[in-house]
Amino acid sequence: MAFLNLNRFHVLCMILWQFGLFYACQLIFPIFYNFNPSLSCQDPNFHFSKPKCKLSKVEICSELTANCSKWLIEPAPFRSMVQDFKMYCGSAAYDSAWVATIQFIGALVGAVIYGHLGDYFGRKPVSFIGISIGIVFGVAAGFAPNWKLFAIALFICGTSVACVMVVFYAYILEFIEPQQRVFMRSFFNWGYARLVFTLACFLCENWRATAIVISLLAVPVLPMLLILPESPKWYATKKRFREMKSAEKRVAWLSGLPYDADLKILEESEKSESLEKDTKIYTIRDLFSSWPIAYSTIVIGSLWFSTSVSSFGADLNSGNLAGNFYLSQFVSAAAIALSKISIFLLDTYLPSFNRQKLHQIPQIIMICCYSAIMVLMISPDQDCSSQGSRNLAIIIINIIGASFIELTWDACYLVAAEIFPTRIRTIGIGTCSLLARTGALLAPQMAYLSDIYRPIPYAIVCSIGIISLLVSCFFLPDTKGVDLAALDNGGNLNSAPNSEEDEIRIEVAENFA
Repeated sequence: MAFLNLNRFHVLCMILWQFGLFYACQLIFPIFYNFNPSLSCQDPNFHFSKPKCKLSKVEICSELTANCSKWLIEPAPFRSMVQDFKMYCGSAAYDSAWVATIQFIGALVGAVIYGHLGDYFGRKPVSFIGISIGIVFGVAAGFAPNWKLFAIALFICGTSVACVMVVFYAYILEFIEPQQRVFMRSFFNWGYARLVFTLACFLCENWRATAIVISLLAVPVLPMLLILPESPKWYATKKRFREMKSAEKRVAWLSGLPYDADLKILEESEKSESLEKDTKIYTIRDLFSSWPIAYSTIVIGSLWFSTSVSSFGADLNSGNLAGNFYLSQFVSAAAIALSKISIFLLDTYLPSFNRQKLHQIPQIIMICCYSAIMVLMISPDQDCSSQGSRNLAIIIINIIGASFIELTWDACYLVAAEIFPTRIRTIGIGTCSLLARTGALLAPQMAYLSDIYRPIPYAIVCSIGIISLLVSCFFLPDTKGVDLAALDNGGNLNSAPNSEEDEIRIEVAENFA
């Protein structure tokens, strides 16, 4: 692994990122707290109008409400909020979908707020505050006496998830080297976090205990943030070179390496610091300050939106599929984790495997998978005799499709982190995350629509996936291997330093990239 130039500090950063992802997995919590157990009737003379497998959940509820006096709630693998608050049918069932929507609204709001705060006040303090707030409200969610207070707590948790995915991600990324980015996303990733999350649900067996346990998994990040320095790259963009020097010394100590900054460069940079510090407050408007940055924002933002709709729409609907609930969730998480290793191998040993291919190939496979699921769901089956084998095929194809959707997320995150200059990186990623959370707002409603007609979520995913693929083929830039410090001079990948001060600032920032 010498070619990655890994040291103990880099490994520590990657482990902290994995713990951040444990908390961020709350975005798939709706699969579990909205789990709807099977309903039937104990009345001896009750019969459904047609085989139960051919009825939608809405139709089942309608017939039970009209003709059944004694409902039977069949045993469920997980004690969900739906069961505790009796949200099985009608408007109550729609309210359960709104809990997830409110959680995603929180993530949307957090992407805007924390993205701006992270660029102005620094990555480290904003990450510490955001994660701390998320832990407190995550634990509180486990004690919610009704679904409305639970939704409020999840709204706050959603903002903290955005802090992790936007500010904390930029913080970690600015400490590691370009060749380590794909390694981190391959071996410290969403798939492993999802495995741990599913295991927590399996062991806790109910939504209250799970909310508390998953929130507490983020606690180890807080003391480590007290030890780690602020990002030297962030200090450099603010022209705070003395603090940058101190942060680099701390990084060198944590890495077990000698600090060998160029004294001449530091003297020149301290002179420039005495002349002017960058106190400008950057906003979303700065993402449109030049055509190259505006172009990047529009293209990358549209891909984040479409990937979010596809990913969360398919994920939240996975709880509605037949078969062993936990087995399908564990296998799906394991498949995602293992599939990401292929990214590292392809990126390392196949130089032509660029960011465009990382997005487009998984996107094509995902569209094929979900198109096949639609065909299986629509094809006629008169007496449900082949329902078991059909459900198994749907689950297997769904797991394959979900794994490849996650690979498109890697392309989205990598390109966003590699295309925006440091001064607006968290605003850029935050804006992309804002668009992704806007798309995610549709996901709970898509899962609810499956109660009316099962193929609807997959039809939406395929349609949006085709549009996303076209955008990627014609407009997505390749950022593989770009030096983040080189972006800070003019906001594009190929420009050169435009002044001696820019050269000094870039060289100092590269010392401990």
